[in-house]
Amino acid sequence: MEEIAISTPLSAEEIQRQHIRRRRLAAIRRGIGQLFSHLLILAMGMFFLIPFFWMVITSLKSDQDVFRTPPTWVPHDSVSVVIDGKEYPLYHVQIDGQTMELALVSVAEGRGDFIDPADPSKTYPQVRMKFATQILRVGLRWRNYIDAMSRATRPGLGVNFWTYFRNSLVIAFFTIAGTLLSNSPVAYAFARIRFPGREALFIFVLATMMLPYQVTMIPLYLFFNESLHWGDSFLPLIVPAFFANAYDVFLLRQFFRTIPEEMADAARVDGASEFDIFTRIVLPLSVPVLAAVTVFTFLWAWNDFQGPLLYLTSPQNFTMSLGLQDFKSQRAVAWNLLMAASVVFTIPIIIAFFFAQKTFIQGIKLTGLKE
Repeated sequence: MEEIAISTPLSAEEIQRQHIRRRRLAAIRRGIGQLFSHLLILAMGMFFLIPFFWMVITSLKSDQDVFRTPPTWVPHDSVSVVIDGKEYPLYHVQIDGQTMELALVSVAEGRGDFIDPADPSKTYPQVRMKFATQILRVGLRWRNYIDAMSRATRPGLGVNFWTYFRNSLVIAFFTIAGTLLSNSPVAYAFARIRFPGREALFIFVLATMMLPYQVTMIPLYLFFNESLHWGDSFLPLIVPAFFANAYDVFLLRQFFRTIPEEMADAARVDGASEFDIFTRIVLPLSVPVLAAVTVFTFLWAWNDFQGPLLYLTSPQNFTMSLGLQDFKSQRAVAWNLLMAASVVFTIPIIIAFFFAQKTFIQGIKLTGLKE
């Protein structure tokens, strides 16, 4: 005779305990997953941030500290002493088995002449530098930024990094204005106005993205310099922005198509023209994507090196990207000053993204929505 197993029904308390146990296990798994995701994001972020941190740290180092071996993450500055109105660096020098704190007067062929700061009459000539260690202290050289920005790369012309900074801002401003003014109407026409051949023309516009800049570089150079005589001016860098480009047209068109058509139809019933619909309805609702286009355009205009290199020849017209290259090529490189100038070059990009990151990310997200 077969035995029939009868399961005892669980009590309400046991069911509740199992439910709580499952919720805890799910919370633990979710927490582990979030922890792993955050660690992965942190690791990827550090991969990009470490070079930036090293640039900032180098910009605060002294000339000697830049070439210290092994390199250090903490900037150090030399300790000096003033003797008879002159400043000399201090060293720990081993002489006759004793370590003394002496000031270096001069050095040649691996040997240095030292004097005692406490008693300048005591001199120690021709001491081998391998027995001397410079006295350093932790210190940030903020004046590197002042020196870098005010140091003229072309002293005879009075050109410095503030000149390059101003030129870059002027080009970036007009490039952004031209991009927004030219691309928005074109994108609206492709998104909302029906006309014969619209799709074919839009495909043709997108096809221009396949042309690399190297193909059009020489014809554009000849056109701007030989035909229009715009050489060594900002015009070849600014004027093309007032003619729509395929990338921004596509980005704006995709966003405009996500705006409900019913809003435009209601405006048409009230007698609004297409221009009114575009300026009073579409553009106010498109702030996120316009912010994204603004940030993209600013990054491109601010970082552009090839365009200014082609068209600008006078140092008075150089941008920051050309100024950094000119700073490096005109003399022996002062790496701490070069890094300080690079930090100043990077700060506007960080500020622009910091204030626009919310609308920037939202614009990128919304442009990918399904139509």
